[in-house]
Amino acid sequence: MSYYAHGQKYAVTAPVDAFMNGYERCLAEDPSRSGLFAVYGDGDELIGEVDYREMDLVTRSAVIGVTLGKKEIWGKGYGTDAVRTLCIFLFERFALERIQLDTWAENTRAIRSYEKVGFQIEGTLRKATLVNGVPSDVVIMGLLRDELKVRRNKSSYGRTD
Repeated sequence: MSYYAHGQKYAVTAPVDAFMNGYERCLAEDPSRSGLFAVYGDGDELIGEVDYREMDLVTRSAVIGVTLGKKEIWGKGYGTDAVRTLCIFLFERFALERIQLDTWAENTRAIRSYEKVGFQIEGTLRKATLVNGVPSDVVIMGLLRDELKVRRNKSSYGRTD
């Protein structure tokens, strides 16, 4: 499987075995610190991963990430669904109050996806990453527990909580 970031293919490909090795390492660690989950498309095809890290149970916050490897599945709701599902899990399992993520400022497709889940732009780190060798801004986005509830009420999950 090849992974893409910001529309550009990573220099290396990550086969399913590499994902599984990372997953096995996460299982051996304390789940209150970090975790990694596979994202499957229709059928049994691994299409990406979501993770959480930097969990702080005192401030009740964590940072998440999402990677979808195949460009042909972008725009079909897999990322939005995976992020929403991970957020629901983290809020309910660990009683978090806040979840954060970041992305490259020109990654408008991802930003729109995160906003559908309820994330809001909280700030910009200027020229904090490289995209195709060019310094680029990073957008920091945050989601509070109550903000997901409002979005979840409007989703197709059929839940009314």
